[in-house]
Amino acid sequence: MPTRIEPAAPEKTKRSGKGWYIAAAAAGVAVLAAIGVAVFISSNSGSGESSPEAQVQTAISTYVDALQTGDLATLRTSTCGALGEYYRTIPDTAFAQVHDNAVAQKTIPQVGAVDAVRITDDTAIAQVQASLPSTGEQSWRTFDLERQDGTWKVCDPSK
Repeated sequence: MPTRIEPAAPEKTKRSGKGWYIAAAAAGVAVLAAIGVAVFISSNSGSGESSPEAQVQTAISTYVDALQTGDLATLRTSTCGALGEYYRTIPDTAFAQVHDNAVAQKTIPQVGAVDAVRITDDTAIAQVQASLPSTGEQSWRTFDLERQDGTWKVCDPSK
């Protein structure tokens, strides 16, 4: 059974100004990396690309590619819920610094492919096998997605 990814509340700090944003961003990326949210999947090919399952896989691929390359603009448009709010509110420079640190520490997990997708109305859950580059450990993870205005977005797990 896949491990359900639960969002973590950002830690409150007594720092102010730019230091607070950097600390909050670092905590956010550390949580995301620790729970294996990031994946890497190859793009889909063939006639099934317009199926709902293929659309979910494409949404995950878009999100993961953006996370790995530090494309904050794409992260802001490809996510929803508290995850989307995090990317929409973090300043560009703070995110760039956090992303650089995550890349240097090899804490952005990678995944081969989406193993299974379950779609119910406008929600989906996708199962992937992730590995953390810093340790090489592999585990099953899930992505929760929502279809908003006809587009699938990576979101926080529903409660």
